[in-house]
Amino acid sequence: MHASKSLEDCALANAVNHPESCLSAFPSPDPAPANSPNAVSAARRLPEHEVDFAELEDGTLVEMIEDPDNCANSLFAIYKDGAVRNAAAVERDNCVLVPVPRGQGIFKYVRLPRGSQSHQPPRVLLGAIMAVILNCVDISNSDACLVAAFVLSTWFTESLQVAPYLELVGVPRSGKTTLLQVLNLLCRRPFLTADVTSAAFYDVYERLTPTLLVDEILTTTNRRALFHLLKTGSTRGSVTLRKGRSLKAFGPKVISCIEMPKDAGVNTRCVIISMQETARTDLIKPSDKKISDHADVLQKQLLRYRLENYTSLRVPKITGDERLHSRTRDLYQALALPLGSNADICEYLVQLFETQQEIHREPLSPPTAAVLRLIFEYIHSHPKDGECAQKELTAAVNLNLEGLQETFRLNPHEVGRALTSLGLTNRKRTNAGFIVYLDLWTRKRIHKLARDHWIDQDAAFSGGTFGKDCELCTNTPATERTAEIKRDSEIMPK
Repeated sequence: MHASKSLEDCALANAVNHPESCLSAFPSPDPAPANSPNAVSAARRLPEHEVDFAELEDGTLVEMIEDPDNCANSLFAIYKDGAVRNAAAVERDNCVLVPVPRGQGIFKYVRLPRGSQSHQPPRVLLGAIMAVILNCVDISNSDACLVAAFVLSTWFTESLQVAPYLELVGVPRSGKTTLLQVLNLLCRRPFLTADVTSAAFYDVYERLTPTLLVDEILTTTNRRALFHLLKTGSTRGSVTLRKGRSLKAFGPKVISCIEMPKDAGVNTRCVIISMQETARTDLIKPSDKKISDHADVLQKQLLRYRLENYTSLRVPKITGDERLHSRTRDLYQALALPLGSNADICEYLVQLFETQQEIHREPLSPPTAAVLRLIFEYIHSHPKDGECAQKELTAAVNLNLEGLQETFRLNPHEVGRALTSLGLTNRKRTNAGFIVYLDLWTRKRIHKLARDHWIDQDAAFSGGTFGKDCELCTNTPATERTAEIKRDSEIMPK
């Protein structure tokens, strides 16, 4: 990426390389205007309706916050025409909107911003969030960037079609719980729990759209049901029917675990952050006043950034994002949305998600891998053949397996199932059995599958001359053939 010499570039570079210096870089909070008791008392004559967020007909945004003068109370931050004021209620034609009481149910465990404050540019906000993370846990700058982008995205959940998840993976004492505590300081409406049942899960989402933080998810009660809820809760509009009720669980989530769950449906919905034990002695606890005060200011700035950009954010078109698979692209777009005004950061996120894509990739089963390997070699050894009998493929696959000293063999039906799982369905039944058609689309599909599953390396077949006469091989960009990104890349040069 090309770094500019702007003030905000320098600020972000400082945040990444010297995170400890950022903890006192923010000004004191803007004073909150006093509430109007007369207006509130007049509004009380109408029926009350409790809300945590509302977008009014005239474009006014109403967001629940914590009363700066009394942590047991909740107020509204009301944004209109570029200005923010605090109030205890908002009157509409037929009702009065009031915030959900802080002491009601789970709300007393949910952290809310204690007002709003003018914010830094998004690039600097990202760096400031990274600074807090890097002061508390020992992870790479690239992973800190992904976590910081996740924090930003939680403040725009209503604008997302897919809710992003973080999966923190590491052995005990690798900092997973500490990072959850940091996220509990920075995300929008964080709800941190060590265990959650499916009933409690839905109860949380009935009342608000939190950022759910679940520690050690593999030890939770009824893990299978919780994994189902995680999978259904990642897509907007998806509901679960329980006892005649339609329940939703859409929203950002963070889970921690000692090892990755044996559930590809969960893993592929997550940004994977691998954590390790650290030898650093300069890490600061999230409970430290310096960290909590800085996080308090950041939450106010993030609220103001949310209110000012609620309806205007867009994800830019970045060269290379077409290489991301659909689910990975959904995650990228969710994290890139709050940063859409900065194409350089979005380009860097695309690179990081290419690495994530490789982490997510599930290996092919041995029979399917054997069929893909053989048919990839077949289209190069028979470049002019437009079709191939499935029986011939089966015989060739088994001959290849025998040469590799594999113990299993495949019959034509198993080869057919493998072809179908690979999406190679251009086949026709004849009196002599199935014929596989090797048209241009099928050949392109085979090349893509070979690249995606790392079986198109020259050494695997005929050495350096393999594929030299194949246009689909020679026209493949080198970046697609290797697809390796250096994990510790910096957003900004030192």
